[in-house]
Amino acid sequence: MFHVASRHAPIPEALNLSSAHGHYQHPIEQKLNIPRRLARPSFTEPTRDAIARIDPGLASVPLEYVRKTLAANSHEMLTAISLLTLPSSLPCAHLPPSIDAPLRPTPQAPDTSAFPTHVFAILSSRSSATTPTVASFADRSSLPPSTTVPLFPASALVMAVHCALLPPLPHPHRPSGRRAALTLPIVPLTVPSPETYPLLHAYLHTMRPDTLLASLLPTLAASLPQLAGPSSSAGSAKPAYVAQFSSNQLARLAHALAGAAFQRGGTQGALGGLMAHIKVTNGLWQNVCALGVFDAELWGVMDLAWEVVLAAMTKIVENKA
Repeated sequence: MFHVASRHAPIPEALNLSSAHGHYQHPIEQKLNIPRRLARPSFTEPTRDAIARIDPGLASVPLEYVRKTLAANSHEMLTAISLLTLPSSLPCAHLPPSIDAPLRPTPQAPDTSAFPTHVFAILSSRSSATTPTVASFADRSSLPPSTTVPLFPASALVMAVHCALLPPLPHPHRPSGRRAALTLPIVPLTVPSPETYPLLHAYLHTMRPDTLLASLLPTLAASLPQLAGPSSSAGSAKPAYVAQFSSNQLARLAHALAGAAFQRGGTQGALGGLMAHIKVTNGLWQNVCALGVFDAELWGVMDLAWEVVLAAMTKIVENKA
């Protein structure tokens, strides 16, 4: 059983999006308490031991270099994943310890190191309102047999270099040569927001801040700058993609978002739609905190999306959309 919990530093609790004493009016007339900014947990770096357990040869290699190398190889990893035949989900009642994933034949197969090492079965850790980021899989047996969990093929090294609070993963079975199928351990992992986990999982394996921002602000996707590949700042402390947005650009994005939301549903409908954006970003934030991800570009994208949506909500409330 795997759980995500803080081992080194306190993790912020989930943002309260339904309590009183807020600044914005919910469509069902509940006042919302929306923080001005997303809280940041204390910085924690993944341990050398976590990396060495996966690849002893990387024990003394700087983490930034490992992250940059993985980002540069993200296309090959995505190609490798596309060659696997895996179900998208499985019932909890039939969740095996491992799964055989057949490989589609291809004349130019990626290197074996590009293939996933594990499959994550994602469940919710929302067992306590006071400590929502402390996850537990202990109640798995109480789940209805028909409950299904989504499956995500993952690279142990990618997860280890980005997720400081990820528990040690079971050792994968690495084939010595080409095979018709891969045997991948299934890791039942609980996170605060299973609904938004696909966003974080995709980002960590691609390092594409433009794709993530477009997912957080889908209405504005066509007007957001796009990258040809992984961010040039992957693994570094400087968010190059987010840095290109000026205050004026953010204001224009907020105005466009407010206008689109207002056209779809008027004032109340617009606030409901914008609250949906807030909840997605909040869910992503919860998972990022729970797993201990401190990638600067990722945090920059979350902050930017949060800022734009709050500004759009303000315009709606002030009837300036």
